[in-house]
Amino acid sequence: MLLNRLFVITFLSISLFAQEGEEIPISEVRDNKIKALLEIVKENRDIYVSEDKERLNKFINLVDEREKMLQKAKTQLANEQNRNKRLEKTFEENEKTLAELEDSLQIKIGVLGELFGVTRQFAGELLASSEKEVTFFEYNDRPDVLKKVGSKKVHNLDDFESLWLSYFDQIVAGSEIIKFNAPITLPNGESIAGNVIRYGLFNAVYNNKFLEPKPSLNSFQLLASQPESSVTKSLKKHGKANEYAAISIDPTRGFLLSLYLDKAGWLERIAQGKSIGFIIILIGLIGVAFSSYKLYLLSFYNKEILDEKNSDSIISRMTAVSQSSSSNESKENSIDELIVNYSAQVEWGNNWIKFFAAVAPLLGLLGTVIGMIETFQAITLFGTGDPKQMAGGISQALVTTMLGLIVAAPLLGLYTYLSEKSSTILQYLEERASYLLSKV
Repeated sequence: MLLNRLFVITFLSISLFAQEGEEIPISEVRDNKIKALLEIVKENRDIYVSEDKERLNKFINLVDEREKMLQKAKTQLANEQNRNKRLEKTFEENEKTLAELEDSLQIKIGVLGELFGVTRQFAGELLASSEKEVTFFEYNDRPDVLKKVGSKKVHNLDDFESLWLSYFDQIVAGSEIIKFNAPITLPNGESIAGNVIRYGLFNAVYNNKFLEPKPSLNSFQLLASQPESSVTKSLKKHGKANEYAAISIDPTRGFLLSLYLDKAGWLERIAQGKSIGFIIILIGLIGVAFSSYKLYLLSFYNKEILDEKNSDSIISRMTAVSQSSSSNESKENSIDELIVNYSAQVEWGNNWIKFFAAVAPLLGLLGTVIGMIETFQAITLFGTGDPKQMAGGISQALVTTMLGLIVAAPLLGLYTYLSEKSSTILQYLEERASYLLSKV
């Protein structure tokens, strides 16, 4: 098309040039244009014909390809329909066969159905009870056997024997004390191998310390928190005994021992009293320290009054005053003045100890009030459905009261002892003063 346009433009240009150079008749110009247009039409016809043929051939080829694809899809559809019919027929036949087999099974089972149910039940109970028992390491294949028995609908003789032997192993294990080597996980995560002593089905012990079975790790875990020393001492005594000996065990098979992990220590209990609890402890320490210092002073005063050879002692001064005084009245006044001054030194600090002993329970009462306020606030916010929400306030109330009484009792005892000791010293001074005044 572009060549045709160029040809027309060239032809018209030549015609214009020719007209400018030489005048051509109009009829001749018209004939020349018609001829040129005819030539263009002939050439375009050939081009369009070839393009149409090419387009037609391409369309015919595409039609053949689509017909082949359609034929293939029809063939696949027919095959799938036939396959669907075969599968439906097979499914119906299998359903009939399954129903017949179930009827046959029910007929064969008869009264044994209850026996199989009890077998599954006992297998499940033994599996649940032995999953976290101390015997897991010795009978590590028992869970697989019990799972197999518990999953079967119809059992054979081997299944009954396996369950029977498992229960016999459990009975025997509950009546023996044995030692075996097993992996042990320490509280810091380190794993070691050691000799474990198993006491029946109740507890496992390593180095006189209780262990917790961990079947998931295939090892025993040493408890981070152990019972009181009296319990562990019984384990030590039993290990050294050559005959029957009493031993402490956990009859709940580990539940009580697990509670020791949540048992609060002394520092944790004091921390439950919060700031009031620490203040009470601080007052108690100050009171004990002050009482110790006061006891030291009284011991020094006691030695001083007994040492008559010391010229600086109170007895020596009282003797010197009595000898230097001319009259009994002046002698009595001088000795009374010495005793009063010395009494102030001896009795100094006793009232402070009494103050510490009195303020400690008062702070405990303050902590109790604060704890109860927090408890009622928790009840207001969360209700009484969850006791854990109230436990913090109740713990503070009880712990502060306990700490106040613990601090007050010994401080009150120290105050009484120091007061008696001070009175004894002063009584001795008064007796010595009476003796000096009685001399002529």
